[in-house]
Amino acid sequence: MVLDVRRALQTGYDDLTSRTGRKVLAVLLVFNLVYSGVVTSFREDLLAVLRGSGYRTPRTIGIESQVGWELLQFELPLWILAPLAVLAVFAGEAIRFWAIQQFADLSLRSPPDPVKRLPVFLAVAGGFTLLVFGLTEVVPLLWAPSGVEAMARTTQAVSVVSLHLVGVTVYLRQELALTEAGAREAVRKSVRRFLTEPVPILGLLALLGLGGALVGLAPMVASYLGLAGNATVTQVGELVHVALGTVLSTFSIAAVTDAYVQIRGGKFR
Repeated sequence: MVLDVRRALQTGYDDLTSRTGRKVLAVLLVFNLVYSGVVTSFREDLLAVLRGSGYRTPRTIGIESQVGWELLQFELPLWILAPLAVLAVFAGEAIRFWAIQQFADLSLRSPPDPVKRLPVFLAVAGGFTLLVFGLTEVVPLLWAPSGVEAMARTTQAVSVVSLHLVGVTVYLRQELALTEAGAREAVRKSVRRFLTEPVPILGLLALLGLGGALVGLAPMVASYLGLAGNATVTQVGELVHVALGTVLSTFSIAAVTDAYVQIRGGKFR
């Protein structure tokens, strides 16, 4: 079946504004606030360890550190924050699993039993997400001793690799959440489904990525306007940034789930 991107976008919007969508949005908003605090604290502690080891580190790491927009801070040692960050990654995947089944069940018969499918989902999708997390959040920081330029080049390189991985496995979570396929079979089928209709799904991902880029403009705008030093403005700005990102995440899950359902012809099993 040919993927209809317009239908996927319309379904994403309809699902987002539905009662189920509002429920998913609320859960993701709370999670994203906590997740942002855990990851930011983890990164800052990791940099502090590098500084303590005598490494030369840049004064700022990315736009978030430059602007200083963090709603939550966890004053915990790195050996606690590291497993907390890993736990947060898997918790996020569990929420995504639940959201996929919620959206798919809006128009189709019930997906597989979540109790049986969740362990497989977390093992495969969670492991994959942890790999991407390591590439994007940890690897660039390891190049901090070499200076800002080396870290920027590393960030660009791992971003390209991560985008390719995410693109090829775009249907992986839906395959795991909505079918009874085993881990290897789910990976193989998700890649095959991508290769069957790569152009439309890449177009959909590009549109979603553009939305993410627009959401990410908020910190830069505040920085250019000289508002970063105002604590109230920065806190409100970060809340708005997380809220908009959560809306986009919810919309993306619904849209990609519909794209997967289209490719499957509406059949889960």
